[in-house]
Amino acid sequence: METRIAENIRAYRKQRGLTQEQLAEVLGVSAGAVYKWESKSSLPELKLIMEMADFFDVSVDMLLGYQMKDNRLGATVDRLWEASNNRDYDMLSEAEKAIRKYPHSFDVVFAGAHLYYTFGAETKKEPWLHRAIELLQKSKLLVSQCTDPRVNESTIGGMMAEMHEMLGETDKALELLKANNAGAIFNDLIGIELLSHGGDREEANDYLEDGFLRTISSLIQVVVGYAMLFNAQCDNESGMEMMQWIIPFLEGLKKTKEPGFLDKMIVVFYSFLAIFQYNSGKRKEAVESIKRATSLARDFDAAPNYAANMVKYVRDSERTNAHDLFGITAMDEVKKFLQNADPELRDLL
Repeated sequence: METRIAENIRAYRKQRGLTQEQLAEVLGVSAGAVYKWESKSSLPELKLIMEMADFFDVSVDMLLGYQMKDNRLGATVDRLWEASNNRDYDMLSEAEKAIRKYPHSFDVVFAGAHLYYTFGAETKKEPWLHRAIELLQKSKLLVSQCTDPRVNESTIGGMMAEMHEMLGETDKALELLKANNAGAIFNDLIGIELLSHGGDREEANDYLEDGFLRTISSLIQVVVGYAMLFNAQCDNESGMEMMQWIIPFLEGLKKTKEPGFLDKMIVVFYSFLAIFQYNSGKRKEAVESIKRATSLARDFDAAPNYAANMVKYVRDSERTNAHDLFGITAMDEVKKFLQNADPELRDLL
């Protein structure tokens, strides 16, 4: 419960045109007492509160001006997340009260854990780091209640690993990262952790290499998604800009000039580029992009190679191969992208 009694005493006193000394005389107290009430240094006794309410012709509630917090579960969780965003360290005490009140609520426990996780990471205060780990562990036991698809046992385990790392407990951090590496989400961190603390370099390379290839694959999918979005929005400028960035990026990842699976991805982006260029009135450039796409497609389809070691920094290995969600041949992709395009572009196939 929060009150505004200090502000209200001052406001009602001024309404009556009284000085602090004059109000003190009415109540039979010292001027210093009134000063302390208005400066929030002390609170008047209940009897004096009732006398002032009577004197000012208001109710005790109005004089107190109390504001009851909404302590329902949802409102409590919202306040905790807001405190995390605003870096309100004073909210840690409220977090503890909320956890005692709702000890079996994932939303409350995890929001409290996130407060300690955020504040502990910023201040490096060991008690806060330890409390974050404790609450994150409790959150894992309650995670079946979680409705946020971005949060699961693995992500919580990763947060715990960060706290252990900050405490200098590197072995525990590495153990947690490996145990919670579902979908290889912590490959990069595991590789870094191994190298930072004298771990096996070959093992670190395995994790980094796999993470590298997954990142490239994810980037390609995201750019395809953006290309589809820009096309649907008729945002040809953004489409051209992104294609002109991703194509040289992928070309720069090729280990040799031999056709590899990256060329098949480049074919897709040249096809998108041609469409964006054509729709922008840049027909000559669009024709050149289609010619480039078809040339790369024919070279790749003549000797398809999905070996991941065609990518720079990836070691030679017969076990590692790439795959994509596109057609069987690269030329199939060019045809698919141009099936609804202007005949001038389709006639180039």
